[in-house]
Amino acid sequence: MYNKTTSANYLKYGNIINEFFDSNNFIKRREIIEEKSTDYLTSYDENIVIELVEGMAILVILDESFKLFAIHRTISINKNIYFAILPMSNVALYNIYVPKTSSEKKLQLDKPFVFKNINSSIIVKEIEALYYAVKSPNYKFNGERHHLFELTYVDHGTLVTEVEGKKYELTENTCMIYYPGQFHTQEVTSNESCSYITIIFECSGISHTNLFNRIFHCTRELVGILEMISKNTDTDFEFRNDLLISYLQVFIVKLLQLDELKSTPKPTTLINQHFENMLLEEILSYINSHLYEPLPVDQICSHFSISRSSLQNLFNNNLNVAPKHYINEQKLSLSRVLIKKGENTISDISAKLGFTSIHYFSRKFTKRYGITPSEYARKIYG
Repeated sequence: MYNKTTSANYLKYGNIINEFFDSNNFIKRREIIEEKSTDYLTSYDENIVIELVEGMAILVILDESFKLFAIHRTISINKNIYFAILPMSNVALYNIYVPKTSSEKKLQLDKPFVFKNINSSIIVKEIEALYYAVKSPNYKFNGERHHLFELTYVDHGTLVTEVEGKKYELTENTCMIYYPGQFHTQEVTSNESCSYITIIFECSGISHTNLFNRIFHCTRELVGILEMISKNTDTDFEFRNDLLISYLQVFIVKLLQLDELKSTPKPTTLINQHFENMLLEEILSYINSHLYEPLPVDQICSHFSISRSSLQNLFNNNLNVAPKHYINEQKLSLSRVLIKKGENTISDISAKLGFTSIHYFSRKFTKRYGITPSEYARKIYG
């Protein structure tokens, strides 16, 4: 998600120009940009002004790492900030106002910075078949070969599949993808039944070899996506098919992401994931309605009759964040709204949101947004 130049995060690098500024002391240049990459960044020893005239553009700033801000409204850029402006649309047009007494510096990059628009490389074109099967012991499918991709996810039991002469064992909460033209068999060799989901689909962009001929252990997130597919299969919603295709596309991308994850949350069944989703929704609603209180984690545990470790696992597995961190994030987000309203002092806002002291609140706010609450207020009110 991109930040905008109207966000608090931008105040560290510049500001919004809401009023007319005296342009007589500035040199005005009009720039047309089409290239979405740059070999260098520019800085000036005085504040400059950028006025976007046509199209959409992204502001690239170097501050330890690259920071991206979608340009919204006319902005100033602080002195000695290295930046570049690249088009988000096919072409963008902007005016740059540079003080007549200012000097320019350029910083050559080791490698070009390239801005990439958000687009999809993996596209599920069509789902040919989608069904949930329960097979009894000794079930055996002699195999097939077709021109589509096929996903098999085992919900319960064990399914043995032979792919191009090699056997794989799919157990509970595991899945496998067969690629087009790949011969595969399936059988239940244990003494208990096996239930699984099969999705046969047409797709482009998944030529990744690490997707095939391997078994994936599904995370809670992946199981949750399959739950949403199952939940929407029998609905009459007008855009049901769009939902199913979107969920499947997300599932495939998340499979590709598994190898990049440092830790994998323990899998869960569809039923357990549904229960966790409902519980988490209730807890988040409770937190948002009690932001004007200290709200210790123990209070939440007591209210929902849940242990501290279970609450930690619920947040870590589903939101990838600790409960206390989530609460602080919500409080800090609300504090910005209260500062913008201008009805309370910073000290009052700190107390209002249940922070232990104004110093603790200020430290947390500064760490999160890169600017103190007082500086944030001054930037807003001029």
